Parts: sequence; structure tokens; C-alpha cells
Amino acid sequence: MVKVVLIGISSIFLAMAAGSIKKEYGFFVAVCAALMIFSYGLSKISVITEGIRSFEKSVGLEGEYIAILLKMVGIAYLTQFAVSLCRDAGHGAVAGQIAFAGKISMLIVSLPVLEALVQTIGELFS
Repeated sequence: MVKVVLIGISSIFLAMAAGSIKKEYGFFVAVCAALMIFSYGLSKISVITEGIRSFEKSVGLEGEYIAILLKMVGIAYLTQFAVSLCRDAGHGAVAGQIAFAGKISMLIVSLPVLEALVQTIGELFS
């Protein structure tokens, strides 16, 4: 986490300095820093998936539900990343549309879970 904080703080100062020369340079520095932090986060995904797999084995959940959960988390993070970049660039309308598309994508991915829930409720009352 210290690496992420140091990258973030140093990129802010560098973006401010570069932005005083030309605004585009500051934005470019900020995007590069965001991509570096994002790639650092992606490199830690294997730790998360290993933890989820061990949790799955100990609880006895189906792999399908874990995969759906991971997809939803991935969509949420990617959407938030893109929305933040667009808002920082001053394109709030585009950010809003990306957020909307992310919510729709999460709803589509979660449909099998919703279907299983409705079937389970139906079986309880049958």
C-alpha cells in the first residue's frame, strides 16, 4: 500500500508541475499514474482469487456463483476507474454514461443468481 500512496502523491506533484507548463502534460501524468496503480492492483488479484477459492472449498459454494461475483467486482472496479478518469478530464456526461453501462452490465451478469433465487423461493412455497 505504501507503493500506491507514494506513486499517487508523487504523481500529483509531478502533474501539478507539468500542468503549469501545459494542461495536457498534467493530465498525461495523472493518467500514467492511474494506470500504474491500476496495474499494481491487478497484480494482486491472484492473492484474492486464491483466498476466494479456499473460502469456496471450506463453505462448499458452487464455482459458478464465485465466478459471477468476481465478474461483478471486476465490472465495478473497471467502471469506477473509467468514470474517475473521465471526471478528472472534465467529461462528466461521458462518466455518467459509463456508470450507467456498468450498472446494466452488472445486472446482466447477475441474472443467473437472481434466477436461482427466484427458483429457490418458488420451491419453498410449493
